[in-house]
Amino acid sequence: MARIRSVHPGLWTDETFVGLPAMARLFLIGLWNEADDNGVFQWKPLTLKMRILPGDNADASELLAIMEEVGVVMRYEAEGASYGAVRNFRRFQRPERPKPVHPITDEVEQFVALPSNSHTCSKKKHGAVGGQATNGRNSVNHPEPNEQPSLDDNSVSEHRQNIESHGPMEEGIGKVIHSSLRSECERAPKPKSETPKRGTRLPADWQPSPELADFARQNGVDPVATAEIFRDHWRGVSGDKGCKADWDATWRNWVRREQGFSGNRPIRSGPSNRPKTAADRADEHAAYMLEKYAGGAR
Repeated sequence: MARIRSVHPGLWTDETFVGLPAMARLFLIGLWNEADDNGVFQWKPLTLKMRILPGDNADASELLAIMEEVGVVMRYEAEGASYGAVRNFRRFQRPERPKPVHPITDEVEQFVALPSNSHTCSKKKHGAVGGQATNGRNSVNHPEPNEQPSLDDNSVSEHRQNIESHGPMEEGIGKVIHSSLRSECERAPKPKSETPKRGTRLPADWQPSPELADFARQNGVDPVATAEIFRDHWRGVSGDKGCKADWDATWRNWVRREQGFSGNRPIRSGPSNRPKTAADRADEHAAYMLEKYAGGAR
């Protein structure tokens, strides 16, 4: 039964595919529809011709021979019947629930790029490939059943580079990457948003720390008296308005407002670099005259 298959865009520039005759290229794509989910089809040229090219004057046996010669298909014997396999079929065709129906050998598994952890309904058979008998897995290095393909940061880009440079029909183009695993590689993890800090109420015995008290003095505010007012005010505020995430910052803002209301200037540790105004010079002159004449200077 024919199946729906997808055509990889890299196929049209693949050197091996482009080198085939036009009718052979069309026949190869038709084989994808006739092959089972492992890329295996029955080697029956006449039947394939009637299913793929029923209205064309073409020799299916000749087309299969051309494709076998360049290595895009492989013929093998199993259970007394002839079968064919399409190279790298499972690298580019990824059925969600594979249901292969034809027997398969170790060499064919490698030829069609069948993943080692792929589920298969067909029993593995040891048949003859290219006129030679196959015995076990001597020539194929298969990973363990539970082993997953390596997924380093370069896997996806390397896979794409290999397709662009070699094409889907070329041999040895890199690691098999399943669509589900590839999507996980390309999908960047979303950064976790930080949980906002929840506000708390001011403790009943709250007192400003030495640093907070110094901050008040530097701004001309009495830390002792202001702390009592600050504590009584916020202890009396109900609900969420009485909760703050940072009580130190709330204290500093309170001090700044108190300094602004009282008109006190911050206490500076050194001389001010502010230029003198006319009022400053008038005050200095008045102090000089008062000291000179009222202080008894003669």
